[in-house]
Amino acid sequence: MAKQQHLPHRKQSSMSGTLVYFDDRTALNLSQVFSQETELASLMKVVFTQLQAMSEVRGMSYRFEPLDTEILCGTSDRHTAEYNLNFKETNLGTLTLFFARRQTDQQVRTCEDIIALMFTALRNAILLQQAHNQADFGNVRTPLARQSGTSQAKTDALLLVALDDYEIITSRHDDEWAQLLMVGVHEQIRNGLRNADCVYHIDDNMIAVLLPNTTLSQAQEVAKKIRLLIASLHLRSNDLQQQFTVCMGVADASLAITADQVMNQARKALDAAQADGSNQIVVFSERPAEH
Repeated sequence: MAKQQHLPHRKQSSMSGTLVYFDDRTALNLSQVFSQETELASLMKVVFTQLQAMSEVRGMSYRFEPLDTEILCGTSDRHTAEYNLNFKETNLGTLTLFFARRQTDQQVRTCEDIIALMFTALRNAILLQQAHNQADFGNVRTPLARQSGTSQAKTDALLLVALDDYEIITSRHDDEWAQLLMVGVHEQIRNGLRNADCVYHIDDNMIAVLLPNTTLSQAQEVAKKIRLLIASLHLRSNDLQQQFTVCMGVADASLAITADQVMNQARKALDAAQADGSNQIVVFSERPAEH
């Protein structure tokens, strides 16, 4: 008989105190691995690999009806555990695990801890896919022409945000504190932007911000706003007072054909910003220049 369970909300790392069987370092490492996957299919493959390594899972099925998505990994088997995934009152789909035999409570909870650690990455991957679908961001398009009476056409803009001196910060503090800092950066940006904007953590020290239906000049204003949001961020670290700054690379779809090209352009702009020093914003052009 299939076992249907509701997976309660748990934060993605062990700092919340809700994980049962993982120590802090294991939980942190897993959450970092998951956070680097921004596509649903890739994320599910990585999650399944971790489930196989730490449990007796034989197969996995993930369904998310709003995107008409179904992802299958491994093989089905006679014993199942089905979870309705909910994160901060947001439905993230249904996940089914397949086992060859009945699992102990400890084995099931180990699987649930792995699932809990991928919640934030799953939400980000869904948001990114929804934004791509709504904006037709991944389809082939010709560069948008400037419209008469306007200085720039509205298209889709991408910002890559990297915290300055991240390596110094991580060497001065432990990995757990650095992860807390990046969570704070992510939330500070998310809370300061529009509901339509997508904010997701794609690397240890990189936040991506997707701005649908936005001109390049508007994207630059958003980048300046983010700079102020980060400057106002305060995260206690013993008695140390730090002023945080970020470098940002900005690109839009007018000089690209695919989403990958937009990402590459934003990375080039970010590299140029970091080469100029700290607290810099660079907008991609054929030859990126500081703005």
